[in-house]
Amino acid sequence: MAEIQVGVVSELWRYPVKSLRGERMRELTVTDQGALGDRTFALRELKYGAIMSAKMWPWMLQLRGAWSVAPDGDGNGGTVRVELPDGSVIEGDSNAGAERLSALFKHPVRLERTRQAHITPEDLAAIQRGDAFLPQWKFYDEGPLHLLATGTLRHLSGLEGGEADFDPRRFRPNILIDTGDEAGEFIEDRWLGGVLEIGDARIGDMWPAIRCVMTTHPQDELPHAPAILRTAAQHHQAYVGVFAGARTPGTIRVGDPVILCA
Repeated sequence: MAEIQVGVVSELWRYPVKSLRGERMRELTVTDQGALGDRTFALRELKYGAIMSAKMWPWMLQLRGAWSVAPDGDGNGGTVRVELPDGSVIEGDSNAGAERLSALFKHPVRLERTRQAHITPEDLAAIQRGDAFLPQWKFYDEGPLHLLATGTLRHLSGLEGGEADFDPRRFRPNILIDTGDEAGEFIEDRWLGGVLEIGDARIGDMWPAIRCVMTTHPQDELPHAPAILRTAAQHHQAYVGVFAGARTPGTIRVGDPVILCA
């Protein structure tokens, strides 16, 4: 099996609350369920019971999720917080927090954690009566990990003409890999079918990540940018980066070399 270094870890991110902005990390613990503490919570709208996504609720990207107290090694416990645009903070999934979020969105909303155990008969009865919603196991849409190469972003920027800002925050990677000066292609395509060794983790089972309108929404100082998704669709069927799973759990740190085994 050939081994080649394809880059180094440039940035690490986790997103404690689905579709909210996340927190930048110096190191990331990768489990067989994804990055520890990633997408552990979501917002549920209470009129129809749907899990909310910034695809339909773009204003979610004006909020940021983080951990005040990180969960343990099994993903249990911890205290999540939601940072609001005015600088105030909601701690945990309390009723008071749900009231503030509902007022913010002008819609009944609450913060909800992924299911930690099997549904009890009492829970099932409440769901069947319509008194409760079915809790989900996970809140990511496709793969548990998302990886992205800086060279791909430069390639997209060149294809678009350099007017739009292909900032990696638009794509919400867990692992941003600095691939150096290499550009001119969608670099992750060459990783498909291989395994990436990063730190003491092994990441494989990669498949192309299809992008959606979330990449175009404003967040922080980034403006609305329809050209982001349009360029990806025109030149790569809207695929940018890869989703993946952890074959071997481990710890990944900024600066770690990324080795492709293929």
